[in-house]
Amino acid sequence: MSFRVKAAAVCAVVLLPLSASQVMAADPPPHLGAGVLVPGRSAIDVGMSGARVVVSNPVYETSNNGTTWTASGGTSVGKPLQVEGSALLTFDGSTAKVGGLTFPAADEVVLGKGGKLVSHRTPAGATAEVYDVASKTKLADYAPPFAMSGDTVWKVTSPGQLDGKNLTTGDVKTILVASACTVGPDDVNGRWAVLSGCNQVVDVSGPQPPRNLSVTADSQLGNGFAVQASGSDLLVTDLNDPALGQRRYGPIRTAGPSFRADGSGLAKIVYADSDGNPRVITLSWLSPDPQQHPDTVAPVLTSASAGDRVRDNTSLSFDWAFNDPQDPNSPATGVLSYDLRIQQRPNRTSPYGAWNLVPAWQGLKTTAASLTAPIGTDTCWSVRARDYAGNVSAWSTSYCSEVDGTAPSLVTWRIGDRVQLSGTSTVRWAYKDDTDIASYDVVYKTAAPGVALGKWIYPATWQNTRITSITWSPRLGWDECFMVRSRDYLGNLSAWAPQICSVAPQDDRAFTSAGTVTRSTSTLAFHGTTTILKANGAYLTKPTEAAQRLAVTAIHGPGQGRIDIYHANVKLGTISLAATTTTRVTTYLPTTAFRTGPVKIISTSTAPASIDAVAFLRAP
Repeated sequence: MSFRVKAAAVCAVVLLPLSASQVMAADPPPHLGAGVLVPGRSAIDVGMSGARVVVSNPVYETSNNGTTWTASGGTSVGKPLQVEGSALLTFDGSTAKVGGLTFPAADEVVLGKGGKLVSHRTPAGATAEVYDVASKTKLADYAPPFAMSGDTVWKVTSPGQLDGKNLTTGDVKTILVASACTVGPDDVNGRWAVLSGCNQVVDVSGPQPPRNLSVTADSQLGNGFAVQASGSDLLVTDLNDPALGQRRYGPIRTAGPSFRADGSGLAKIVYADSDGNPRVITLSWLSPDPQQHPDTVAPVLTSASAGDRVRDNTSLSFDWAFNDPQDPNSPATGVLSYDLRIQQRPNRTSPYGAWNLVPAWQGLKTTAASLTAPIGTDTCWSVRARDYAGNVSAWSTSYCSEVDGTAPSLVTWRIGDRVQLSGTSTVRWAYKDDTDIASYDVVYKTAAPGVALGKWIYPATWQNTRITSITWSPRLGWDECFMVRSRDYLGNLSAWAPQICSVAPQDDRAFTSAGTVTRSTSTLAFHGTTTILKANGAYLTKPTEAAQRLAVTAIHGPGQGRIDIYHANVKLGTISLAATTTTRVTTYLPTTAFRTGPVKIISTSTAPASIDAVAFLRAP
């Protein structure tokens, strides 16, 4: 809505009731310390417009933070410095000067906010003359009190009615205010008017409702804030904040305080500190100007999900949510539609392809989509949104989901000792997967004493099983080997794990003895028996055994002798049984070619050799 009308027309703004949230908070405002020092000159009075800082007396100014000060001419004895826009009002003897205009210094001379208008009134005069500073042209006469801001003069023309006339266009804006309100010099700046008599802050541009605020007589109105002395501090009120939040700064000079709001419209204040030095406060905490604007903000993504990073099925889905940001001054138009794109790679070692804007997914009104992807395919989704004002968000980051194309991997695969001397044996396994394990296949093969390993056997109950171990009772002399593999729920199947085997050795009693030999018992021995070769040349033998490797279990200890081991008439090695302590030890002979033939264990010393058991390994 435009408030500008012809000079004879009037546009009214209705004054809304105050809400509880518009009353100033009772908590003490935070104290933010002193402003930034502008060095080089002390000040009786201060003023500022943008980078231009002015002090008196006499009048000097700087635009580079005090590095250089320049005399402006004139003084300002007893008069506050007025610096608005590019205009500076100074006093030189009996003359007030601003932009080439001169007035008697004894007159009441006021520079309007923004520096476009200036008024002067003779002492006790009924009206004041209002001039255009740039053209030095008289524009109107006004009976005080009134305020000037930009090109407009504001005045309460009748109880409850605040009129603002633009002296350039002639347009008049009328705002309804409380009946006790009055407006005076410096009471309007930009969009805000701080009115006396009714303690109201009124938005002269709309659409903000009025709020209550009491200010002292020395209050200065900046563009979006009010500042006033409060003891040894300055108290700043944020007029853009519906709650009228406040902050403190200081200390200031209390004997003859001097402070001014920035005349250029920036959120700054200049003041004289307790030592008379000028300091500048930047009000970076002020709320944004609440002027109402068209919706220029694109929707914002609030959530999105492509589900699990790796999926155990081929059905992929993506869902999302956007919010169209809004505030009281930029109403949201709402989310209109969405565009969706995907990029894919067939497996983890391939690069992603180009983004694909699927036609059916452009201008979507829904907030979810799905597709079916081949096993191993990685799919990344990205979405953007547009609102009813046509604002389009950026594409979102990628949200990716992969159909598991990787087989399970082996973590644990063990069977205990290769030579099993206990009463039971157990083979155990564990796999991990990007999703989850569905089942296992287990196969085995065996070899009876004297023969090679047979073919792999696939027990039906061990295929597609969920078991993770098998326990059995070993048979003496039998070699038993296993393999396992795993699959996930998408059917990705691992390779067979390496073959692992366990053999129960043949006891010493399974061998024929010759020479000086004694059959004995021992609590350390496998099955509790040993055969002691008591003389050089004594031996144990068996006519036919098949193996790729032999392992001999014997009692090692003090005074034990030495043995040689033969298989298929090939000497495999020599074992010394001498040791400092008596223990049962299994010694593995070197791996050889697979052989079938007689076995002979012969004593090669006069010391005894206690043989416990012999294992025949068909696989290493």
